[in-house]
Amino acid sequence: MVKEEIKDNLFQYEIEGLKISESYVHAASSMKTRHYHETIELFVLTEGERYYFVDRFVYHMKKHMALLIPPGQIHKTSAVSGKPEHGRFLLQYSKEVFGTMIQNCLGISYEEFCLKYSGMISLSDIGYRRLQDKFLELKEEASKSPDDPDYSSSIIKCLSFELLLIFSREVDKEKAALGIDTTKDSYLVKSGIYNTIQKVTEYINNNYHSDISLDSLADRFYISRAGLTRSFKNITGITIVQYLTTVRVRRACNLLKNSSDSITDIAQECGFGNVTYFEKVFRRIHGMTPRQYRNIPE
Repeated sequence: MVKEEIKDNLFQYEIEGLKISESYVHAASSMKTRHYHETIELFVLTEGERYYFVDRFVYHMKKHMALLIPPGQIHKTSAVSGKPEHGRFLLQYSKEVFGTMIQNCLGISYEEFCLKYSGMISLSDIGYRRLQDKFLELKEEASKSPDDPDYSSSIIKCLSFELLLIFSREVDKEKAALGIDTTKDSYLVKSGIYNTIQKVTEYINNNYHSDISLDSLADRFYISRAGLTRSFKNITGITIVQYLTTVRVRRACNLLKNSSDSITDIAQECGFGNVTYFEKVFRRIHGMTPRQYRNIPE
């Protein structure tokens, strides 16, 4: 029997290009399905512990850790055994509103920011206090009844952007302290079924162009077919076939935009049996043909 989530929604706010929420969960819970969006997400855990699957990695997230999730990446959070209660706040930043701010302040594009700062960090005491103080300031501004709504929303966007800057500074400090280029590997789950599923997703990402079956994966990672099916869905929120298709289509999108390869060649390169099937799957996911996607202006 699946337990219902008992959650206090402490704060919800949304304006153009920005979504903000804060909540506290009292009972054991997991996201019921996969979750992704076309925005940067900054997730800060204020209390408790969580396992967090993002794209191909499974993180063990603890109190006062923060995670930046790039656009389009599948992610799902689940309870650590015996530790269901947790508090968090998160912000989602669109490229349309925050891309220019990132470029002007940091001198890098929205996409470069995602590449440089995606992943999890353990916030310093000062960094966490700064994030909390700025988030409280943001909530206070959002709770007002402003005389000038446009002015107020501009302040809220600026405060939200400051949260992103505080996070990026914390990432830079942690990288420098550890002498590493990325913090991704520092907080990965490295044992048990979560580690096994992480190895499966890494294998799929490295071999998506090949013929991959459920039986071959079960044999390769020494797990029963039924166990792999159940555990993969519980941890990622989707089936292995859905995940493999997502990886293949995402790679196809990259090739459509950044290569002159024919659509037939791209279908083959990405592991689709034939171009007709590729076009059918692509249209189902993106609502357009591969050719139409390729012709969208950047």
